[in-house]
Amino acid sequence: MIAVPAGPFVRGDESGDPDEKPTARINLAAFAIDRTEVTVEQYSECVAAKACPAIAGSSGKNSAKLPVTQVSWQEAVAYCQWAGKRLPSESEWEKAARGQDGRRYPWGNEFSCQRGNFGNFSMDGRCAEEGAPGKPVLVGLYPSGASPYGVLDMAGNVWEWTQDSYQRDAYLRSDGRVVRGTSTDKLRVLRGGGCCSIFGLPRTADRLALPLDYRDGDIGFRCAKDADSANARATSQAAATNQAPGLAKP
Repeated sequence: MIAVPAGPFVRGDESGDPDEKPTARINLAAFAIDRTEVTVEQYSECVAAKACPAIAGSSGKNSAKLPVTQVSWQEAVAYCQWAGKRLPSESEWEKAARGQDGRRYPWGNEFSCQRGNFGNFSMDGRCAEEGAPGKPVLVGLYPSGASPYGVLDMAGNVWEWTQDSYQRDAYLRSDGRVVRGTSTDKLRVLRGGGCCSIFGLPRTADRLALPLDYRDGDIGFRCAKDADSANARATSQAAATNQAPGLAKP
């Protein structure tokens, strides 16, 4: 996992969609987040432990390091709980993707087809002619698209579930707490953009709302963890291996 320190960041985008406004500088507690999206191999371990349901189409030759897809919000929650983690909040995801300076993409403010897997649907779209594969690819293939903290694949590859219920006016709140919604609220927020759309750009502030039981071939997730529990785990692992503690790698 990657450590994201406590402190402020710029949330939202005044030139983005209405539900990304207003921009505000808000503070978050420290947390840790998975360096890449959860893979087929990782999810299969949860299935083997009988803690997660099997996902159709999530196995096969050379699929182990692909992001697990066709996964609902409930299944993403189940995996993260089994792994001793949780889904990131919407604000945590955005901070991990853009750092503190309000950049539009994880790597900066200038768009580039070469820094992520996006922009190709059925061999059409703004990145198709530049080699975008038009399907999810192995996690971590675009190191030049890393966020300021070193988190990978936060622009494209698969859309990623977050904890939050979708509220159109969520950014009117002055804090980054999880939006719980009501018991009848079925929409959850996804972030990051996917491989296979010709609409929009994989901006760090872009928000997508889908039903919590929705599945698709470019929907996956990554997990997060409170800083205290993540540090405790890292310290324990470091003691076992006689190394200094750290969170740069899983």
